[in-house]
Amino acid sequence: MKSFLALLVSFWVFSAPLAAQNTPPVITLEAAFLEMAFNGNLGAVQEFVAKGTPVDSTIDDKSTALMWSAFNGHTAVAAYLLEQGATVDLKDSNGRTALLYASSGPYPDTVGLLLRNGADANVQGKAEGFTALMMAASEGQMDVARVLLLNGAEIDIMDKDGDTAMTFARENGHSAMLELLERQPVKSPPP
Repeated sequence: MKSFLALLVSFWVFSAPLAAQNTPPVITLEAAFLEMAFNGNLGAVQEFVAKGTPVDSTIDDKSTALMWSAFNGHTAVAAYLLEQGATVDLKDSNGRTALLYASSGPYPDTVGLLLRNGADANVQGKAEGFTALMMAASEGQMDVARVLLLNGAEIDIMDKDGDTAMTFARENGHSAMLELLERQPVKSPPP
């Protein structure tokens, strides 16, 4: 396991291109912690937490280590963070949760983990109003869509443009996804 100092140095090395742009790299513990979660480095994440880094630490866009581990499908890191008390439905500055981060990739195990830990299957990001099912439909992530549907994701929620998950599947040429969504019951609108 790398030492804490070695982790900070390695983070600085990865930030070196910023210095080439005459912008000094900003090295914070929070940024280094999120970088380790993004890369799936469970040992480093555990070391950060053991040294007192709060599991819900954020950077400028209010994203967390849970969000970044979910984005890359690092289920073991996400599970550890949840065990340590990470807030499953915390939102970044665009209203996205870890579930929204995970749903556009081929990560049904990560999506399932988040849902089992209380993630809202129908949460919508505030910028565009996308749901996790819309993200999965847009990218043709069938296994992710199945997990979401089994956990209560609704197919008829609309984003800010009036589009649904079916719209995203159709517009992106994902015919199998469209067929899956068409077989789902539509929740009738309230009277």
